[in-house]
Amino acid sequence: MNTQNAPHNRTTSTALCFELSADVPEWVEVLPPGPSVVGRDGRTWSYDAAEVLANTQAHVQGADLPFDYLHATELKAPQGDEAPAAGWAREYRVNAQGGIDARAEWTQKARNAISEREYRYLSPVFLYDDSGRIHRFSSFGLVNKPNLVIKALNAEQTTTTENIPMLAAAIRAALGLPENATEEQAVAAIQALKDAEKTALNSEKAPSLALYVPRADYNSLEQRAVNAEQTLAQRDKDQLATAINGEIEAALKAGKITPATKAYHVAACQENGGLERFRDFVKAAPSVTEPVLSDELPKTTTALNSEQKEAARLLGMADADYLKLLNQEAK
Repeated sequence: MNTQNAPHNRTTSTALCFELSADVPEWVEVLPPGPSVVGRDGRTWSYDAAEVLANTQAHVQGADLPFDYLHATELKAPQGDEAPAAGWAREYRVNAQGGIDARAEWTQKARNAISEREYRYLSPVFLYDDSGRIHRFSSFGLVNKPNLVIKALNAEQTTTTENIPMLAAAIRAALGLPENATEEQAVAAIQALKDAEKTALNSEKAPSLALYVPRADYNSLEQRAVNAEQTLAQRDKDQLATAINGEIEAALKAGKITPATKAYHVAACQENGGLERFRDFVKAAPSVTEPVLSDELPKTTTALNSEQKEAARLLGMADADYLKLLNQEAK
């Protein structure tokens, strides 16, 4: 049976446990002889060794499944927590009794932990369907709570450990969940506890001033920034107006432009890059009138001449509006 086509696949986190000998074995039994497997908690599974190995190899696609500590790969890693490997399953075989062995490449830390008897048992994590049919391995964990009485690895005696409740049952009890609770419900209950803890911590601790500032201080800083930007903008506007007036007056005195076109050139200079274009124009333009002084300009204009009408047309202004503009500029 292909795992991907099997409906309602489930993962068990501590289905079976096998005792490790202190000499840190290379080959470890990860499933006892089948076809049926019975746990201390009374659950029963079935499997075909060739099918399990074929499905596992097809799933990993050349990668190695991890040995970890207390099933961290299945329980902690999905929550974003660290799940360091204790070793890697490099290959598999069917042993003489019909069970499945895995060749473990242990980390030095795991070797020390096994030899010092910090961890005594090995527990496989596998996927199975609603009928209890095992399809493939997911990972293997070093644990201290066995679920199955099994022959010790690399030894002749049979392990006679206490009937300790499996980890999954203990987790359900700790979370107050019923026996038929699903993994999704367990994860949701754990997440709810973590969220409640965060809420409590946030209500008890003042926020870090390295990351947050009081709202009043923030508003004050924000207003100061706005005021500074407005001040700079006004300063730039005033400086531009002063520069434009200076250039226009100089051009008038030099006879490069006529008083009738003054308003037109002022407006053109206020456009982006307009002042530089006006300066270039003045450098290249011949004198069109006799040099005049700005205080000699008429103070009031009552009618537009032909040049002024043309300037108003270029600016897209009505004659009356342009006339008003000329009189304002002359004051």
